[in-house]
Amino acid sequence: MTQPRFSTADESRDKSTRRSFLAGVGGLGLVVTGTTTSRTSATTASKSADAQPGEAPFTNSEELEAFVDDVMADRIGTTTPGATVAIVSGDAPVLTKGYGAADVETAVPVRAAETVFRVGSVGKLLTYTAVMKGVEDGVLDLDTDVNTYLSDSRVTIPDTYDDSVTLRHLGTHTAGFESTLDPDIVADPDTLDSLETLLTNQQPSRIRPPGKLVGYSNYGAALAGHVVAEAYDTTFEEYVQSRIFDPLGMTHSTFLQPVPSDQPGDLAAPHIRDTDSFLAADDVYINMRPAGSLSATATDMAAFMQAHLGDGAVDDARILDAETAETMHSRHHVRHPAVTNWRYGFHEYGTPDANLIGHSGATINYTSYLLLAPDHDVGIFVAYNSNPDELPKAVVDEIVAEYKLNRHRPHRLRHRDRAVRSAPKPLPASTASPPSHRGATPGR
Repeated sequence: MTQPRFSTADESRDKSTRRSFLAGVGGLGLVVTGTTTSRTSATTASKSADAQPGEAPFTNSEELEAFVDDVMADRIGTTTPGATVAIVSGDAPVLTKGYGAADVETAVPVRAAETVFRVGSVGKLLTYTAVMKGVEDGVLDLDTDVNTYLSDSRVTIPDTYDDSVTLRHLGTHTAGFESTLDPDIVADPDTLDSLETLLTNQQPSRIRPPGKLVGYSNYGAALAGHVVAEAYDTTFEEYVQSRIFDPLGMTHSTFLQPVPSDQPGDLAAPHIRDTDSFLAADDVYINMRPAGSLSATATDMAAFMQAHLGDGAVDDARILDAETAETMHSRHHVRHPAVTNWRYGFHEYGTPDANLIGHSGATINYTSYLLLAPDHDVGIFVAYNSNPDELPKAVVDEIVAEYKLNRHRPHRLRHRDRAVRSAPKPLPASTASPPSHRGATPGR
């Protein structure tokens, strides 16, 4: 993979990376404002915003592309130097497109199929998908003490309270760990620790019984990834590669850091604002890798969204059985019926009854958002190579509003009703939601 070329001007701006990250989470060379580059849009059949139950919302892919072009024209060169977008509807992408510059110093354009973005906490969705695969295999259980899976690891969760920490708690951020947003960011990849060492040395205190309150935890997500690796006697990165990336053809995606030199594609440069323009900045590295080190293209993220919307499969490639995918998309922790709650790994978007689920992501100078609208069979992914005040979720908001995706449609025609799927195996874990509790709003 081609790495971005970095600017060396004003080196002091890159020494505040940890502070910049925390501020972002609490929440061109050439600049061509309002123009787009690298048009890569599918012409798959789509439906309109006035679709009837059972229909997809896009009837005209060219109209959808024109709308997204207008939305992005307001932001390229002002909000961010570059962006990448993927929208899937039904069984296929309807738009995968790059906008603006991948690197302002070289004026290389963003290409949806080739330009890799660091997507931050959106990567947690792959981590928790890996957990659910383990549950489906009967290797993991959502309601078993995580220490059960750590007998060969130096990581041990103390028995501070009567109730043990489980994978269900980790996937809903209700484990009761002291909440710290910093996923242990380092500037030098040579200082990255093993996941086992990191989780041992950086373990936060248990400050409340599990299952009571939401406290967003990067540590919890990293621990979930470690549990998967220990249960399968492999590394987290190797497991995700073989069980998610390879089946879905996500050839440009990796949790490895730095991105390997032989990885396909080109990594977009991270950028910072410099008055009226942008400057390329040095990249940083995430020690808690299952919590935020994923790098991927929009095209790869389209495949991931297709799998989740397709009851765990894309064509003949299956990463989850249909029942497992449905369990993951169900509520696992209810703070209060009147507010948004946690599915497994996903948080609810908009109003609680809209049935929209997603996750935001941010590293120091990259931001992203992924949204699924299961009732409409729609997925949206947007990523920036910057960390501006207005985040990629604003683009998602406009698409949701324009195509009325926030209207609950109870008559969704599910994929398994449109095509014969393999019969799902029963899940060994209980899928009952814990009692209703009130907690903190999900973080980025």
